Amino acid sequence: MKDNAKCFIKIGKGIYEEITYEELEKRRKIVNSYNEKKFIYIHGMLLEVSKKEYEDYYTEIERNRYCKKVLQKLQVVSIEELNSDEDMNDKEVIADISKDTEFEIERKIEIEQLRKALLKLDKEEYKMIRELFFNEKTMTEYARNTGCGISTIFDRKVKVLEKLKKILKV
Repeated sequence: MKDNAKCFIKIGKGIYEEITYEELEKRRKIVNSYNEKKFIYIHGMLLEVSKKEYEDYYTEIERNRYCKKVLQKLQVVSIEELNSDEDMNDKEVIADISKDTEFEIERKIEIEQLRKALLKLDKEEYKMIRELFFNEKTMTEYARNTGCGISTIFDRKVKVLEKLKKILKV
């Protein structure tokens, strides 16, 4: 990080002090409590956040990274990528009639919609769906791993699927 990059240190509820990264490093050497402060990197700046905000932020980043990996395995193409024709300049496109292109595009759109819907679930709901559907765990296995009863897991699963249905407006 650049020495003159901005850092915002929380000095009160909703009140921040702006310092440089170089100043932050000096303070970390002098005052031990500065080593325990949590920061998130936003638009080239560091912003001090609570431990919970820090954990939530990086949990969401990991969740997005996981979703991207799943989508890459499924070879999903976003609408933006379909609209981009920078690789197609001066090239002819030959249709493969052996494939149902319309079906494939619809499938990819549905997968993209599902990915966005999954990101709207809370952490526990997402974890349950991932375990039951993507990792193919049985409800009995999941109940055993979480320490909950199978009827509780069934009820939660039904509620989460209903929530996804509403998000997807199926």
